[in-house]
Parts: sequence; structure tokens; C-alpha cells
Amino acid sequence: MEFYYVRRFEEDLDFVWERFKEKLEEGGFLLIGERIPVAITEGENGIIADYHLLFICHSELVEELVKIDPNIGALLPCTGFGYRKEDGNYLGVALPSIAWKVAGEKVVELMEPIEEKLKKIIDSL
Repeated sequence: MEFYYVRRFEEDLDFVWERFKEKLEEGGFLLIGERIPVAITEGENGIIADYHLLFICHSELVEELVKIDPNIGALLPCTGFGYRKEDGNYLGVALPSIAWKVAGEKVVELMEPIEEKLKKIIDSL
């Protein structure tokens, strides 16, 4: 079972990344922070460059999650990511319904619609 949703893009990563952030904000998501922690690294699958991380939250959802468990902050926020490889640029999100299973079924149920919304945003780019 994959814990992420990722798509490959032909467009420049910086261009797609900025569109991703705009669409997230239009969709009601809050952008908590952004980092580019790795410039260039080489792994088994080739060179990975310009690794971006975006920390995403949805205020209405947080309110519902806190009602279930006030310690939910340990799992917040959700993460978006992007990177360059030799065969293209990639953009993705961690799937909260998978990553947050440790918090229980009620949390997973709340996260599923948000997860679908995140996938649609990536697909709309």
C-alpha cells in the first residue's frame, strides 16, 4: 500500500510548484511552511534535485480532528513534496488516510475527503 500520491510533469518544477500552492490555497488549505532541504543527491534511481517540502493544513478539518483527539497535533500538518529527476519533475502528497491510521478509524474517515481533494488539485495542474 502506497503512502503517497505522486504525478510526473513535463513543466518546470518551480512553475508547477507555484501553481500547486495557488490551487491549495484556492481549495481552502493553509500553507504552514515550505522548505527545499536537498539541492542534489544521487540514489539508486538516479539523481534527485531540488527536493521541495510543503506543510499543508485545513483549518476546518483541524477543528474536527481536535474534537476526536486533542493530541492530533502530533500528526499535523500534511505534507506536499516535489522534486526533479532526469525523466521529469514530480509533485505529490502524503496520503493522510494511510499515514494517520495510527490515530484511529474516525480520523481516517475525516481524512479521506481531504485526500481526494489533494489528489484532484495535483491532477488539475
